[in-house]
Amino acid sequence: MAKFERRAEWIWRRRGLGEIPFGTATPRLAEEINRYVYFRHSFDLPGEIAEAAVYTSADGRYQLFVNGQRVGRGPARCSPAWQYLDRYDLTPYLRPGRNVIAALAHSYGRHTAWYELPAWEHLRAFGCGGFFLQGDVILAGEASAAAPIRLDTNETWRYLESAAWQRDVPAGSLGFLEVYDARLAPDGWIGLDFDDTAWDTAETLRVPGRNYAGDVVPFPVMIPSDIPPLTETPRLAEAIVRVAEVENAPPTPDIATLFAQETLSDLANCRVEQADQLLRDDGLTTITTTAGHSVSLVLDFGETQPGRVAFDLEGPAGAIIDFTYSERLHADSRVHMHRGIPGFDVLAAHRLILREGQQTWEAFELSGFRYLQVTVRQCERPLHIHAIRFNFSAYPVEPRGEFACSDDLLNRIWQVGAKTLHYCMLDGYVDCPSREQRQWLDAYVDSLINYAAFGDPHLAAKLLRQVAQSQQPDGLTMMVAPGDFAVMRFTNIPDFCLYWILAIDAFLDYVGDLTLVDELYPAVVKAIGWFERHLNTEHLLTDVPHWVFVDWAEIDKRGQVTALNAQFVAGLRVAARLARLVEAPRDVARFERLAQAVSTAINELLWDEDRGVYIDARQAGSRSQRISQQTNAAVMAYAVAPIERWGRIFATILDEGRLVLTRFGAAQAESVVFDEGTQVVLAQPFTMHFLHRALCQAGHHQVMLDNIRQRWGALVEAGDRTLRESWQIIELTSLCHAWAGTPTFDISTEILGVRPLAPGFARFRVAPHPADLTWARGVFPSPHGDIAVAWRLENDHFTLTLTVPPRTAAEVVLPEASGGRWDEIKVNDQATFESTPLILTEAGTYHIAAQRSEI
Repeated sequence: MAKFERRAEWIWRRRGLGEIPFGTATPRLAEEINRYVYFRHSFDLPGEIAEAAVYTSADGRYQLFVNGQRVGRGPARCSPAWQYLDRYDLTPYLRPGRNVIAALAHSYGRHTAWYELPAWEHLRAFGCGGFFLQGDVILAGEASAAAPIRLDTNETWRYLESAAWQRDVPAGSLGFLEVYDARLAPDGWIGLDFDDTAWDTAETLRVPGRNYAGDVVPFPVMIPSDIPPLTETPRLAEAIVRVAEVENAPPTPDIATLFAQETLSDLANCRVEQADQLLRDDGLTTITTTAGHSVSLVLDFGETQPGRVAFDLEGPAGAIIDFTYSERLHADSRVHMHRGIPGFDVLAAHRLILREGQQTWEAFELSGFRYLQVTVRQCERPLHIHAIRFNFSAYPVEPRGEFACSDDLLNRIWQVGAKTLHYCMLDGYVDCPSREQRQWLDAYVDSLINYAAFGDPHLAAKLLRQVAQSQQPDGLTMMVAPGDFAVMRFTNIPDFCLYWILAIDAFLDYVGDLTLVDELYPAVVKAIGWFERHLNTEHLLTDVPHWVFVDWAEIDKRGQVTALNAQFVAGLRVAARLARLVEAPRDVARFERLAQAVSTAINELLWDEDRGVYIDARQAGSRSQRISQQTNAAVMAYAVAPIERWGRIFATILDEGRLVLTRFGAAQAESVVFDEGTQVVLAQPFTMHFLHRALCQAGHHQVMLDNIRQRWGALVEAGDRTLRESWQIIELTSLCHAWAGTPTFDISTEILGVRPLAPGFARFRVAPHPADLTWARGVFPSPHGDIAVAWRLENDHFTLTLTVPPRTAAEVVLPEASGGRWDEIKVNDQATFESTPLILTEAGTYHIAAQRSEI
């Protein structure tokens, strides 16, 4: 990739920058903590516009406006070593004559779940904060011969430090709480008619390098974004949970404390007129409070989803709008504020202070929630609410994947799984939109769900590259990338590095981009080397450092962890496949030899012949007595366990009478006590993905469907519209968690029956498994076009209609005929086969019919 040709300057507020001394001090960082800065640039265009492309970025986050209209916001999450630029076409926003570009940029001064502070000379010279725009306007018609008009950021741009956002507020994974005083904001600053002559001119971020070296500038490597901007769609609450008043608690700057202390009671002192209008976009709800009481509204937006709170109000100056949100409610209808990860998060409670008159305001940061509680204070003069909106924002995907069948419960589960994933697709695959929005590397499962539901290749490619960028000198990739957990280095999850390797394999299958394999292969080799150094003389990963995760469950993960070793075998096999593609035969031999050695050791040392299962772990030669679905699913799903052992394994781990649900997140002293010798740890939603792979590899598709109905069906039947992180709910649990959507992938892959056989679906298999269904139809996206499948099983007949996209070939395997065989198979009404697979090499639609006869 060629380096972006930088022409514009990064700019920020004036601080009197100069040459930096040799040392490690970062004196400018603290002064930029939680700072918002406005920028404006006015210019004239002497004619019609033919083209106006710009590239924009910020050290932090920005919003970009042209002539009063918001154009976009960004940048997408990235490592500062590979700073993202967003490309915009400004042509629709510009006009002949006077124009203005305006931007709001926010510097954080700390790492967040999706932002990393800059490093090296950048950090020492500038701290953090900065805005960048580079682009030209090319005129149309007679003016087209004129030189392009440059819009680049430089010292002619004007800026104003914002006083509207209070800076000394708590911060957590998702940035800073927002306390915004509209009285202190420049009204109309994004508009063309605003007078900015009193604003100062910006300072360019450039200082001399050391000892005659080149100048120090921010972000030496800048990369045009490889994903589209997020969608934004206003949504309204679906229901009003409560209209109440509260007796004002003693004043405190801690807004969360007010929400915690103030109890809801029926209206007695305050007035709320036409509360039902809160569910309308053009409504009018009027609220009047008293000196001692405030009004609290609790709204239900129907499901946990990502976006931003927005208000359209008319009220008195100094009126206060406090708001908080969460996925759950207390028994008294107050919002149950999510505490997040202890030590990293704060309770989300924000404040808007009104200026006089009509105004709209939207939160700067994206959040995720279902319930919103709004407390209106200091409105002894009436406050008029025209709308309380939720500006839904997520990655733009098309619902290319489809599934429907004879069991409507499975149809609903498929849809809820796809929606759950969509709500976790932002500028990265995030684990959840609510708690933390980090891009964890369990996103291997997320990417598979995407391939079945949406077929998007771009977000997955970004994920894979960004994990490689997080790789440490010793070869281990970080459990989160990019973001705070990628650079704090306080712990790491080794198994997530292996999931990254498996995700490359999946990308190759479902997308087929071989250039990404070439790009990432060296990092894969380095990662394998990290694990190889932890093999003991028995050829097992032993005492692997950091946080071995496996699942949110109390399985034994000490010493030689069976699931991790099995996953390493899978990673080695993928590495061998990639080595073949890049023509590295010595690596192929090495990886295959290692995979065989580790697999043999697992089967010899971690198998319990007496109980017919694999143990969770072995430490110092002593076998753990604990057994789990997680461990045994792994050795089967990764094809480590000999097939002749599978029957005994399933007999044990599928015995409902032996399954126990352990409590993830509990302290060791609070661990669930159960019979180590007989009971089996139940897989959580994440590792159910691998149990389903094992079941289907063994031909137990009916068991998989029954498991989906039992566990996910119970959630959907209870009214859940997104899928949660774990079967049980504790304080930490997120109720919209991408990995829980595995049934969407499972059903499309195993029941509809579509899977790739060659990179990018150049060859693919259609092998339906009806189980107890009588019909199914759906679409599986591919890079060459949608693969449409519809099958029906009636009495002695099986029919299948299949669309084969151009530049692909299909292998069709019909389900076994119960109690007999397919006597005749017709393709497009021509009887040409008596058995399958059928090989279809021409693009088009095929109608396949099979007749069964008794033997």
